[in-house]
Amino acid sequence: MDLLKDFAQKDMIEQIICLDEIKESRLVEAIPALWDLYANPLGDQAVDEMVYHALFDLLAGREQEIIAGLGHASEAVRLMCIRRAADGGSSALKDALVKLLGSVNDNELISEIIRALNNYKDADLTEILLPYLKHEDYSVVAWAMRGLAGTHDLKVRDALMTMVSESREVQHVDAGCDLRTAMAVENIANFPDGITADFLIGFIHHANPSFRRVVISTLAGMGEEIMPALEKCLDTGDKDEKIMAANVVGMTGKKRGADVLVAHLEKGGDANLKFAIYEALGRISSMRSVIGLTDGLAEDDDLVLIAVVTALDHQCNPGVVKVVNETIAKGDAQSARVLSAIITSHARQLFAALYKNGEQADTLIAALRKSGDQEAIGAFRAELEKIGGEQAAKDIQQLTLGEVGTKEKRILAADDSKAMLFFYKGVAADLGMELVTVEDGKKAFDYLQIDSEFDLIITDMNMPNMDGIELTREIRKKSEWIKIPVLMATTESEKTQSELARQAGVTDFITKPFSKDDFKAKIGQMFV
Repeated sequence: MDLLKDFAQKDMIEQIICLDEIKESRLVEAIPALWDLYANPLGDQAVDEMVYHALFDLLAGREQEIIAGLGHASEAVRLMCIRRAADGGSSALKDALVKLLGSVNDNELISEIIRALNNYKDADLTEILLPYLKHEDYSVVAWAMRGLAGTHDLKVRDALMTMVSESREVQHVDAGCDLRTAMAVENIANFPDGITADFLIGFIHHANPSFRRVVISTLAGMGEEIMPALEKCLDTGDKDEKIMAANVVGMTGKKRGADVLVAHLEKGGDANLKFAIYEALGRISSMRSVIGLTDGLAEDDDLVLIAVVTALDHQCNPGVVKVVNETIAKGDAQSARVLSAIITSHARQLFAALYKNGEQADTLIAALRKSGDQEAIGAFRAELEKIGGEQAAKDIQQLTLGEVGTKEKRILAADDSKAMLFFYKGVAADLGMELVTVEDGKKAFDYLQIDSEFDLIITDMNMPNMDGIELTREIRKKSEWIKIPVLMATTESEKTQSELARQAGVTDFITKPFSKDDFKAKIGQMFV
């Protein structure tokens, strides 16, 4: 190729002009000479990049040249041709990629070849790619899984299920969750049928918390397709499985889920399951959710009622306000519980709407003053300032904030349930203790890195990002935190995992459901 003759001896401007002419004129006969330049770069970054782009553009649609390049001695040239082959092409190009795949050992090349093959959508590739599910390199595994899932071949689903079932994560509760297993779980969801649903839901309350978290996230991402299996789990699962199923239904956000959850509320159930269902309804915007939640205003368990009110605050509308207003107007023991739940949960939208309605404004202010909850008073004073007007100004004066002195004890609470965090805040206010709240174990750990001056850490067992057991393990690794007591909130049947939690360093447990008095007593024990 005359244009590239003595290319290395030309000055940079001449080299750029030459490469530009080759690219613009699509001089494909220059490809072999460009391969040599690309395989042996000149060391000038600008020129070397122009060689790359000229060659890459010339190879577009040139199957024979790409196939020839796949056999080039230079790994860099082979890699470029593999990436060009990813555009798709004939069976001859696919066969050339498969042949190369069987002859290379470099993980980057293997990953790129599989990535390219994924674009051919050929059922014959299933048997070729299946062995790479067990490859040592995660990038190779990831591309193989992606390509195999795209075939929709049930052999692939079976292989992924076997991989998960035989994984260390399933066999050992303290194994964490390897990326390979997590990817397998996520790719199983690409085969959405009853077999897949039953397989994944079989792990919905697995004893390995890290593995379980991946399963729950995957189930939630399946949306409507997983709903029949979740409904079945709510019917036939054990207590913990039912609670997890309710959580997943809420995480999908699908309106059909509200029908499923309300139907199970009507069947009754223990307080823990009701708590989970009401929280899940708060995540689903639908009329059915609102109906189920307003019916929940009759619940007499304080913690469950906080979950109801927290969810209603999220779904606040004129119909909700009307029902809450009527409940408070009765002036009975249940109305007092609802008022307490509104205050404890800092239900700002409900408070503002009820106050503006006017019928129970005085009752609200009186209950708030009586509570003495300085944090709640501060939150609702801010709402009154937004509302404005003469009456709001007078009520703000009634809601005086006391001086915030030094609290004797400091507590850090981690829970992904807003209702639980509000419950903890109410108890801490009653006890005159300072409480810092975070939504998961990871945020708790990050907070401790900045401020670790706490007398007690309260954690839920099941949380996203980092669960209570993982959090406790991380806490106990730090010599400066090792003496901070950890109290874990758990359900009765989760006691099977108590030993794992104790091994991680949990100091004590409190079993859900519990009342404010139960919780205060436990806090008192922790400080003895």
